[in-house]
Amino acid sequence: MKRKRGFTLVELLVVIAIIALLIGLLLPSLARAIQIARTTSDRTRLREIHRGMLMFAEKSRGRLPAPGLINRLADAGGLQLPGRGPEDFSLNWSAPLYSALIAQDYLPPELLVGPTEINPLIRVDDDYNYEAYSPADDVYWDDTFTCDVESAGSNTSYAHLALCGQRKRVKWSNTQNAGDPIIATRGTRDGATGGDEYTDSPTLQLHDTDREWFGNVCFNDGHAETLNNFYPSQTTYEPLNDAAPRVDNIFAAEFDDFDAANTEASGDAFLVICIASTEVTVDQRYDPL
Repeated sequence: MKRKRGFTLVELLVVIAIIALLIGLLLPSLARAIQIARTTSDRTRLREIHRGMLMFAEKSRGRLPAPGLINRLADAGGLQLPGRGPEDFSLNWSAPLYSALIAQDYLPPELLVGPTEINPLIRVDDDYNYEAYSPADDVYWDDTFTCDVESAGSNTSYAHLALCGQRKRVKWSNTQNAGDPIIATRGTRDGATGGDEYTDSPTLQLHDTDREWFGNVCFNDGHAETLNNFYPSQTTYEPLNDAAPRVDNIFAAEFDDFDAANTEASGDAFLVICIASTEVTVDQRYDPL
């Protein structure tokens, strides 16, 4: 009777070496494929958020959600009534914007944190209080929803068009303009395109490694693009002050160098996560360098 011959130690080592080699060859491709899939999922997520904004606009005379118009100031008679009274510009910042959409079931909290998020301070608001919404009590969202990506933590990954000045009055509506960016992967500090504020920004890691910024931008016609720069081809920009050492882009606040009157007229693209707002300015927050 013949004995069955097994693998020798050398043969086993050769097989293990071949498997290890194949894994070494395939892992980078697999990691790249996973990253591409996450970026694609992120782009889809932005379109869903914009779709929720458009659904809100259908019931708001074509206006995208503005917290200051949802929760207005008291009218001339001192009454605090839904849909009446002047706009409360101090509410037009990121946390009330996103929280108002969640409160009225236009989108879930999970959509607001990107699948490529790397900032440990940014997390899904799993404890959102839907019961807080009570127009009769002049409460329109859960005010524990946060947006400070720099220090205190945030429940959103995404920058949006700054809700101030002419840009809000002209662009923050369902215009279907393919050149108006509405919501996007957040950018570098002050829209920097070079130097340490660019190369050291954590936002470069969101959709690539850490060498070049890549991000998704959703426009007002509902389409979204993955870009590696801050200059979408169909978007228009306003000139900066001649003394400014930078050029305008979708993450640069061109009104930093203008007085209040010119600030009021500023109407081009400016995407930001902000923690405070007035009629013409916003207080921005960025990932720490």
